[in-house]
Amino acid sequence: MMEKRVLLAALLSAIFLAWYSQLVTKRYSPSQPPQAQFDLQPADERRPLTAQEPPTMQATAVSTYPIEDEDITMIDSQSLAVEIGLSSGAVRRVILKEFLDEAKEAPLEIASGLHLFHLQIGDQPMTWSLVSSGFRRTTLEATDPKGNNYHLSYALDEYNPIIHIELNRTMSSGISGGELVITSSWARADELGDRFNMLELVALTEDTNGKQKYWKSRGTKKVKNVPRGTVLLSLGERYFCQSLRLDGGTMEVSVLPSPKGTITAKSRINMQELAGGSSRLSMSIYVGPRDYFRLKDAGFDGAFKIGILGQIGLILLSALSAIAGFTKNYGVAIVLLSTGITCLMSPFTMLSMRSMKKMQELKPQIDKIMANKKDDPQKANQRVFALYKEHKVSPISGCLPMLLQMPIFIAMFYAISHYVELRGQSFLWINDLSLPDRLAELPFSIPIIGSYFNLLPIIMAGAMFFQTRMSQGKMAADKTNPAAKMMSGPLMPIIFGAMFYQFPSGLVLYWLTNTLVTLIWHKVAK
Repeated sequence: MMEKRVLLAALLSAIFLAWYSQLVTKRYSPSQPPQAQFDLQPADERRPLTAQEPPTMQATAVSTYPIEDEDITMIDSQSLAVEIGLSSGAVRRVILKEFLDEAKEAPLEIASGLHLFHLQIGDQPMTWSLVSSGFRRTTLEATDPKGNNYHLSYALDEYNPIIHIELNRTMSSGISGGELVITSSWARADELGDRFNMLELVALTEDTNGKQKYWKSRGTKKVKNVPRGTVLLSLGERYFCQSLRLDGGTMEVSVLPSPKGTITAKSRINMQELAGGSSRLSMSIYVGPRDYFRLKDAGFDGAFKIGILGQIGLILLSALSAIAGFTKNYGVAIVLLSTGITCLMSPFTMLSMRSMKKMQELKPQIDKIMANKKDDPQKANQRVFALYKEHKVSPISGCLPMLLQMPIFIAMFYAISHYVELRGQSFLWINDLSLPDRLAELPFSIPIIGSYFNLLPIIMAGAMFFQTRMSQGKMAADKTNPAAKMMSGPLMPIIFGAMFYQFPSGLVLYWLTNTLVTLIWHKVAK
């Protein structure tokens, strides 16, 4: 009875997980971002971005400034094109030149009805004017109500997608200024269809003892304060982000309510850090892929939290990238990587097979025990497990290869979730390995299934069912073997098929390959 309850609980858990993933996907599915056309025209012919619909905010006190009509200037580098408002002094939009939009027709654009980066002194907006403008650098100036003069410059890094920002202040008659207030926002760049693509804020904080911690938020309906001592702030989505880092000191950060499809934060910096009659404060903003390797190359790896499984995942991604360099196709690379890992695990697979073969040999003795103790199932199970122990057989040996593969798969899941190189990569009928394969669109939405028919998880579930039937063979009867009960029937393939149904097709392809290669090992072993 207890074993039946466990199996029923496992099945219900799988159904709940699949339903919940659908619910979350629907709740956080991307909204259509504001459309703003961009063409790489000469700087004097470019027109400024204007919001089609001004964002509506319930609380204007949080100081999120919508984009307004103003003169603009553009600065360009190898990887970025940045639009800056001359009177607001704000970054209005950013073009990632190295990446295309989902239609693969134009450079990827980060733009919304809000400024992506807006700097001011205190809570009152300042009016800036242009001092000089070059290809990769622009300088603006302004004066606050106390008569303090400010020079603000934006300069693009030559090799990385980084905006270097420098603020110089000259005080008037020793009158100090207030605090520096920075409003940062991010607009979702990828729609990814109905794929889960949640906006997220990550803050790296540091206490007085130098201990660093990560803090995360996925939006808020009211102002939410980040723990004190923020040294790095990152706003982004699945594949792209902007990360702000001071060259020294810390920020006090709050997450702000913002329009749908955006996430916004306000950072406050104590102006006392700008000591002296002539002061300077510098910071940098990374705007690009939310990919650990690219963030590390740019010196912003603090924006990406890496745990133990994450480190394993990075090793696997390095191997995947190296294989893809030869195959020129990430689908083929995933198949080869999964094949290699499964072959490395083959000693454990063979150990499992030998153990199950011994269990088959013990079946007559087990049947005899069950016949003699049919009125006392508990005593019968004790005798059976004593027999297993005597012959050094484990009843869960059939699960061993899968148990060893699961941490590797989880590591791949975390690593691939932000691996921008997989974005838009195709394989066979799959248009994007970072999304479900979506073979056909359904005329209606079905619970768990959603509005698309995904073929790959169904093939994977079928292969898993065939594998478990082959691996169990003539194992002992279900009443004496909990492992066979769980593994030999359709339950496990159904559970995995439901859980994997909305996974990226690259991960499903990885597990399908693992299953097929394990089938081959079973065939060879026989």
